[in-house]
Amino acid sequence: MSVYPRDTRPGSRAQIRAADPVFSGTAHIRSVFLLNRCEMCRSGLRSGQDNDPRESPALRKVMNIYPLLQTLLLILVSFLSPSTNRADVRCSTFALIKGDSILVCNNDDWFCNVAYFTANPRGVTKQTFLPSADKKLTWTSKYGSVTANFNFVGSPSGGMNERGLIIDESWPGPCRYPRPDDRPVLDEIQWLQYQFDNCGTVDEVIETDSKLRIVGFFGRSHYFVCDKSGKAATIEWIDGERVVHILSDGNIPALTNHNYDWSLEHIKNIQGFGGTNPIGDSPSSFDRFCRAAQKVKEYAESNDDIDPYEYGFGVLDDISQRSTMFNWIYDINNLTIYYRTAWSRETKKIPLSKFDFGKRQILMADVLTSDSGDITGNFTPYTLERNRDFVTRVIKNWRKNKFAMHITEDDIEKMIHYPETMSFEAE
Repeated sequence: MSVYPRDTRPGSRAQIRAADPVFSGTAHIRSVFLLNRCEMCRSGLRSGQDNDPRESPALRKVMNIYPLLQTLLLILVSFLSPSTNRADVRCSTFALIKGDSILVCNNDDWFCNVAYFTANPRGVTKQTFLPSADKKLTWTSKYGSVTANFNFVGSPSGGMNERGLIIDESWPGPCRYPRPDDRPVLDEIQWLQYQFDNCGTVDEVIETDSKLRIVGFFGRSHYFVCDKSGKAATIEWIDGERVVHILSDGNIPALTNHNYDWSLEHIKNIQGFGGTNPIGDSPSSFDRFCRAAQKVKEYAESNDDIDPYEYGFGVLDDISQRSTMFNWIYDINNLTIYYRTAWSRETKKIPLSKFDFGKRQILMADVLTSDSGDITGNFTPYTLERNRDFVTRVIKNWRKNKFAMHITEDDIEKMIHYPETMSFEAE
């Protein structure tokens, strides 16, 4: 199932733009980042809302005439922009499904070497973090979860809840969230925690759109969602409208950094998927999507004696790049998270069955442990000082990389104190 806003059907203006050379080969190195972070876009290079610097009429005219100059201009803009970091910021997600086994695999490509797990209990009342929100959402968590947080406690970039729902986010191509309306708001990262707290299935996640409006604060995101039934979906926002693809019945269960439709159009030209072109070996979004799709296809056709975890980590290694910091495998049926880091290649695991989510206490653990095997013993109670140290280290890294420079000192204090706004029901 898919729902298209205007201008995103195959052959439309947006699809033609997808074939732009900036998205292929080495020219891709800055494109996805620019689409979401370019300060020039924010200051009026373009009159629209989807943060695409290539849409300036004057710049487009030059780019159409000089493809090579196009690449050089975009790279130049990326280095001049006050909010651009120097790392390749991308991510890749795919699902390996065979019989009753459902593994969702993800590479987090990031530049900040600070990350914490949190074990999030049931029965916790929370509200919108977004400092500027005039319509805040309040809810009480129905399900416990374990999440990976790169910003602060309560702001996850991925994870799994006790119902077997997993969500991972990545930075998309052109993305524009809905215009203001009567719905209360959540930022693009806290959106994940709301879903973990309230939903157990892909369908339930999709239904929440009527209850809340997503807005960008740290950046822009699109999402890969999968549940215990094996149903998977991509969710993204284009031209202010939500686009959902259900990834069953032949749709490829993978997501990189292009909008999903663009990736589908590209792979039609690839050998084994209807085309004649070979699969590329670059770190570009299209090439990563095609390599993941090929490996997913081979896995489905393989013998049952293959080790699914080693296979999954092998594919993640194949589509990794210099900025890949974390490799995740979510074993949905066994409710276990497996992962490796760039600093420690020993496999670690977190069985959700080891947690008492009925206990009204948030637990934290450093993602960057050198331990191997079961690391649930590393989880210890949250404290304000631990979150302060976490946020301080994150912001120091962000400032060094010129990332999210719009975040104020007041915002930082709110990030530090956000968990203190939560209230716990009696056990």
